[in-house]
Amino acid sequence: MRPSRSTAILMATWVATFVLYLFVKPDHPVMAVTEPGPNTVPAAVLPATPPR
Repeated sequence: MRPSRSTAILMATWVATFVLYLFVKPDHPVMAVTEPGPNTVPAAVLPATPPR
């Protein structure tokens, strides 16, 4: 049984994407460093508040 034209195009696209990924993938994964949000203040800067 022969696949329809759209199925053949979809399969070729998946194979081409995988082959492209194999050529361009990085050698070492990059570790994502999270930075504080734009409106945050580090705890060392905030004054100590007395307990209530």
